[in-house]
Amino acid sequence: MCNSQAIKKYYQETWENIKKNRFSYTTSWQLSQRLTELADEIVIKTCQSAGETDGIAVLALGGYAREQMAPFSDIDILILHKGRMNKNYERFISEFTTFMWDIGVNPGIQVKELKEVAKAALEDEVVRTSFIDNRFIFGSRKEYEAFLKIINEKVMEKGKHEFLLMKIDGVRNRNSKFRDSIFRLQPNIKEGNGGMRDINTIYWICKILYKTKSLHETVKHNILTNSEYEKLIENAEFMFRVRNELHYYHNRKYDVMSLEAQMEIAKNLGYTATSSVQSVEIFMRDYYIMAKSTSEITQKVINRTLAELSHKWFQKKVFSLRLSDGFVQYANTLTVESKNIFDENPRKLISVFTYAANKGLKLADSTIDLIKEKTYLIDSEFTQKYGSVFLKAIASFPESSRIVSNMAKCGVLQAIIPEFEYIICRAQFDYYHHYTVDEHTYLALSYLDKLTGTLPPHLERYQEAFNRLKRKDLLALALLLHDIGKGQGKNHSIVGAQMARSICKFLGMGLEDTDTVCSMVEHHLLMSHIAQRRDLHSIDVINHFISYVNNQQELDILFLLTYADMNAVGGASFNEWKNSLLKELHEKAEQALNNEDLVKEYNAVVKLRREKLEERCKLTPEIYEASKTLDEEFIYGNKVGQIISYLSMALKINESNRIIVEVDTREELDTMQILVCTYDHVGLLRKICGALASLGYNIKWAQIYTMNNDITIDNILVDNPFAGSKIPDSKKELLINRIIDTINGATDIEKLLERSSNSILAQPKLMSKKEKITFDNEVSSQYTVIDIYAQDRLGLLYSILGVFNRMGVSVDKAKISTDVDRVVDSFYLTDAEGRKLTDSAILEDIKKELFKEIESRSV
Repeated sequence: MCNSQAIKKYYQETWENIKKNRFSYTTSWQLSQRLTELADEIVIKTCQSAGETDGIAVLALGGYAREQMAPFSDIDILILHKGRMNKNYERFISEFTTFMWDIGVNPGIQVKELKEVAKAALEDEVVRTSFIDNRFIFGSRKEYEAFLKIINEKVMEKGKHEFLLMKIDGVRNRNSKFRDSIFRLQPNIKEGNGGMRDINTIYWICKILYKTKSLHETVKHNILTNSEYEKLIENAEFMFRVRNELHYYHNRKYDVMSLEAQMEIAKNLGYTATSSVQSVEIFMRDYYIMAKSTSEITQKVINRTLAELSHKWFQKKVFSLRLSDGFVQYANTLTVESKNIFDENPRKLISVFTYAANKGLKLADSTIDLIKEKTYLIDSEFTQKYGSVFLKAIASFPESSRIVSNMAKCGVLQAIIPEFEYIICRAQFDYYHHYTVDEHTYLALSYLDKLTGTLPPHLERYQEAFNRLKRKDLLALALLLHDIGKGQGKNHSIVGAQMARSICKFLGMGLEDTDTVCSMVEHHLLMSHIAQRRDLHSIDVINHFISYVNNQQELDILFLLTYADMNAVGGASFNEWKNSLLKELHEKAEQALNNEDLVKEYNAVVKLRREKLEERCKLTPEIYEASKTLDEEFIYGNKVGQIISYLSMALKINESNRIIVEVDTREELDTMQILVCTYDHVGLLRKICGALASLGYNIKWAQIYTMNNDITIDNILVDNPFAGSKIPDSKKELLINRIIDTINGATDIEKLLERSSNSILAQPKLMSKKEKITFDNEVSSQYTVIDIYAQDRLGLLYSILGVFNRMGVSVDKAKISTDVDRVVDSFYLTDAEGRKLTDSAILEDIKKELFKEIESRSV
């Protein structure tokens, strides 16, 4: 037997040389061809070393047979033998298999006797598919010819149409599983829509129906136009090149394009950044555009193939019905009576979408092609004339998302709003946004669509606001345009508002409506910012917020836009905590709009709660006496029952009982509440946050209240890691003891955090977004509010609070918001005397120290 180590060395050196010189290949096909040639060499050498091959044929299967090898593709092989298994066959198979594994390739080996081929293929779809793609490598050509005869006569012909339908159904099932995978943050290049499987499906259709390996056969049979075929080949070339780089990056077979891989692939493929767009975003936009195109072409091939099968082989009569306005229902699709329908009435370039949606019909491929062909009819005169029709169409809830996405698919949306072209397939390279900008927009509209149906109680406030909104067209347009400024400069909200003003003008909208839409676009992040980062019990905050809205309608539009936008980000971004904050802000802003005297309302709430405290504390006069020392802000910000609970804790604090910790589950917020009552001292909140971080708890909100006797109550909410259940007793005991030990100095929290950092894997630091620190001295008359934007890491809050301690700054409240890999921490600060921080030199010093701390400990 030939030396396996010599072959292994040859294989590895040649493989590495191919990798090193991969950019010298003009196309990805050439690289795949070279990898296939190397695999052939190794298989042949192995066969030659494995012994006698009389009666044996060794065949390539799958992608290896198609010569579509990627760097770490499996080498799928069929060892075919004539007659029953004998010792010679067994010896060959054993030595061949051992040899292949010793070399270090990835063999996928099947062994079949000729008589087993037909039965195995007909019983198993996967086996049948693998046998369809075959190529002779070594051994007996006679056995290979016999194999081909069986495949062509007994496998390909028997039930081929049913098998083809099964393959098409597989595509649909995969599309359902990977429904939005084209535009996902980290797409699956093989299984996702528009990926390698879609290209292979077209190949299989050609192989089964037309008995050819050539995709060009689709043109000959009028399945694809020549331009569609050329586009498919261009897309496939790009996909194969990306797949090759993906394999090289991971150093293994792996089909999901992680953010880390995207950066490296963009670099290797020669993408360069612009002043406003990262190179990786440009690369991913190309990927999304080509995947989208491939998916659409594949769907056309499937639709036209099914139509041919139904008509020619199954002889099914397709249901057809003439509808009104020149439209025709053909099966479950909408088509047209005349190709001149849009020339005769251009308005139907808009109404066709609402008509199809209202009838529950898909647009036929021929209708889509015709619409695309006629978009030249949409000019400035068209837009002015039919602007109101367009606004009515995009506000056709509950079909808005479907209508708008179909408009974009046909090019009508871009013809009416050319600026929308800039955000088509535009990638957002961060862990927070799960979709491209355009897909995010369609998804956001779908959340508004759902408000027309039956919803759970916690969403009723959104539905009420939606139902009373008279101008839903302004909401729909504001949502459609809210991210229109992305990729155009630093502040996409301001840029987007400027673009929106021009768009509204072209749509023939009045000045008041234009102002409303532009204001919503410019401030579409305001409500989530205020809700998540500001004290909603502060009159100053509510007054500051409502200064941006003129009336109830604008408040409701902004509320609903924010709700849809936050949901459409993807993942678990919009949780019950954010939901409760958003609804609370809307409720208080609504009250403020309807009652100009907020101070009077504030005083009334405080007065009523003090009266209730007196009434409920008749049997506990000590609690009532303690409540008299509480300031109005604390009374206003807490319910009576909470106040009594807090004061009960505070009254138990003494020299022999210095620290009380209580832990409870807040099911309505998906959080755990941690109350810590003790004597106040410098760095107390920092210690508590350090203790929580060392156990991996994610802090969402913290409020500190110090009473006149220097007893402090720290109220902290953290994510509930126990899936909505109560914290197990053992975990609860550990948590309480960790907090107490940390406050007492019995635990070295620095060492614990360092140890936890090594055991808890954080997301890699990929983003080029810089840390940002801003001060706000306008939103509150009592506090300076600081917002810190930084890469998330374990113990970040602990580090930030350490800076405040060193700088002699007091933290009275904190709101913590985490967007997957990035945090926005907001703190309400005062100086040692309890005053706002207004000295610009002091603020600059705080900022410098914070930057130094954040950057020195960055991952």
